Amino acid sequence: MKSPETALTAPLIATLFVIGSLATIPYAAPATTWYMTLLGALGITAIAVARFDRTLRWNKITVWPVPLLVGSWAMAIASSSAQEVSLERSASMALFSMLFITAQIAAWHALSMRIMQWSIISTVLACTLDIVWQWRTGASLILELSSNAERLAGSQGNPNDLAVVSALLPLASTAFRGTLGLIALIAVAALVSPTWILSGSRQAALGWFIATLGPFVARTRFRTAVIATLSFVVVCSGVVATSTVMRGRMIQTWKRGLAERQEIIAFGGHLFLQHPITGVGPGLYGAYYKNAAIEGWNWQGKPLPKVGMPWVHNLPVEVLCETGVVGATAVVTILGAAAVRLRRSIRGGGAARDLAIAVATGFLVIAAMGMIDLSFLKDWVRCVCWLLLGLAYARQTAAEPAIKLI
Repeated sequence: MKSPETALTAPLIATLFVIGSLATIPYAAPATTWYMTLLGALGITAIAVARFDRTLRWNKITVWPVPLLVGSWAMAIASSSAQEVSLERSASMALFSMLFITAQIAAWHALSMRIMQWSIISTVLACTLDIVWQWRTGASLILELSSNAERLAGSQGNPNDLAVVSALLPLASTAFRGTLGLIALIAVAALVSPTWILSGSRQAALGWFIATLGPFVARTRFRTAVIATLSFVVVCSGVVATSTVMRGRMIQTWKRGLAERQEIIAFGGHLFLQHPITGVGPGLYGAYYKNAAIEGWNWQGKPLPKVGMPWVHNLPVEVLCETGVVGATAVVTILGAAAVRLRRSIRGGGAARDLAIAVATGFLVIAAMGMIDLSFLKDWVRCVCWLLLGLAYARQTAAEPAIKLI
């Protein structure tokens, strides 16, 4: 039988890989080659050590989603018109895919699982501190980016990229069991609220709302959930009404709806119809968009805005137009299997139920925000999606006893 120290080796190495991947999110700038190489070596080491674990825990690890999705992307790259460019823009997809496996390995031990949970909370708090620092000093804390605009973005550069905080937020509810977990979620949600208030990001605000309410509604009694939801709506409405930035953004949404996003998304659908099997290639939407905008392509009489547009602003359409039916089938298959796994865990109760609810909420947040923005071209989207998928399959170890709600 292996000693506790030996049994903890693989989970701790896996957790270090998760932490290293999460660190790229608040940093926001493209990571250096040496860092990504070191991170890749760490992930491979964690998987190799876990593979030869003598307790046979590896037999419970799910692997097939990684080769399925990465393989579908490889097919799309191979059939694209700019293979080298597409491959370069897809490199981190393979790297972050190891999060799917390492997250499961980290769940082998209560200590490594706890470290991973708190590293996620630390990530969202770091992003928040970064933008608050920029608000107070005029320059972001991490990259020292200045901002003269009304909407702040911190080191992310793009205000809408602060949506990453909303996507990870539901996992704060797993820091503790029972009531304490929900209290932790509400506390963290309050602390990270500046990410959408200061940025004026409608996507981040929508995701934050869902992320905060999701676990609370799923884990409390119906009456408590209704009262909490109504109270939450009142509070959020008050915040929006008193925030000049958010109030202006909401009025803009009311008047313009999706605005130019309609044409941008419609062009993504057009590209899919032109390349239905494997798409135009991951990361290549922007190149096709540029040519189409110059040539005057239009949708219902409305031409494409003549600006650089690297992504579709709609995740489902992006998957279809860049990876075709092949990529979309892979995504649907993986998400469907994850949904079955999450449903089973929710029915099982305990710590596994709390984790499954948090992960399911995270997916719901991404689905909602992904209808109007987000892109797999962004490293943080790849990182968060693979992490959530891995946690959906994680077999969480026993933790402290649950504290029941009154």
